[in-house]
Amino acid sequence: MSRVRTILSRMPDADDVLRRLADVIQVPSTCRRRKCRNQGCCQGGYGPPCYFEDRKRFADAVLEDMHEHREFWISQRTSFEAVLRRQ
Repeated sequence: MSRVRTILSRMPDADDVLRRLADVIQVPSTCRRRKCRNQGCCQGGYGPPCYFEDRKRFADAVLEDMHEHREFWISQRTSFEAVLRRQ
């Protein structure tokens, strides 16, 4: 695997981002999945399922901190572009 593919393979996909967001906004404590509730963190999957059940909770959490999210991902993209340009 090339260095570029290695770097890009570590970037989260949409489901992984939602799983991480679920952990941050503490959705697993109310998730319908017993494993999520017991582990205290999202176990993932397509969606994850808690996202489909309560999309507004996720949307509100993102909307409240959108400026910080944008700044973070702009810096991440800038960093990745710099690394990829060195190739």
